[in-house]
Amino acid sequence: MTLVNTKFWEVIKEFNFLMNSSITGPNCLSGCHGDCCSIRINVPKILAEDYIKKEYACKEDFIRSDVFSFKLRFDEEKGKCFLYDKNLNGCSVHNSGIKPPQCWIYPTKFANPKLKEIKCKRANGWEIIDFKKTKVAEEILQYYVFLCQLEARKEFKKIIERLDNSISDNNLRFLLKNTPPSRIAGFKDTWDCITTLPAEGISLQLKKFCSKNNNCNFLECPSVCDKVTNRLFDFLQENLYNFIKNNGPDSEGKYSFLKLRKYSENKN
Repeated sequence: MTLVNTKFWEVIKEFNFLMNSSITGPNCLSGCHGDCCSIRINVPKILAEDYIKKEYACKEDFIRSDVFSFKLRFDEEKGKCFLYDKNLNGCSVHNSGIKPPQCWIYPTKFANPKLKEIKCKRANGWEIIDFKKTKVAEEILQYYVFLCQLEARKEFKKIIERLDNSISDNNLRFLLKNTPPSRIAGFKDTWDCITTLPAEGISLQLKKFCSKNNNCNFLECPSVCDKVTNRLFDFLQENLYNFIKNNGPDSEGKYSFLKLRKYSENKN
């Protein structure tokens, strides 16, 4: 375990302890409807890996982020983070000691200088009983963010490795060979590989890569042929990393052909 990883666990456990012991109020697991679980939360990969290890989550529950390495999957139908447990009526990691630090801040934050009543959408009565602890927690949160951003930069640099692995193990080729080109809008950076980005309806973006195949009926084509697949791989290896380096990562790890081609054309 590296020094950064060791520091991370010290930071998150101390933060959880400080916030849990400095605030009193209604029992969140029985007195509300999980309104704070409607917040979209970013997490570092090291925390995501621990959730997977302890069976709170699987790899598909984490989406690439433009803030930290990942963000927690959000259930659009329920309007809540996937960690919300209906049976608990609250967060499944609330008492784990590894709850995401950002989740502790709602609704109290770190200070209440005018001693106003602290409440959320469903209940009131929270009180900060130790401002010294919350002040320390606020400083710790800043260091936590620094560590997360440091990890995110390292994780971003591995995108070429994820791309090369996806090409070498033929997973990406298999996806392209089993998907009509009109149904592909671009590529998506996931937990450990690059996959295709499904189009919403019909997409003509891939047609530009098929321009040399004059005999093809693009809209009726059942799969991406090997020639076009190889062109795509060369294009991605040449442009994907530098596109993100210059434009920043997408908030969901989605990279459309349209944006990538515009970048490539402007670069040249």
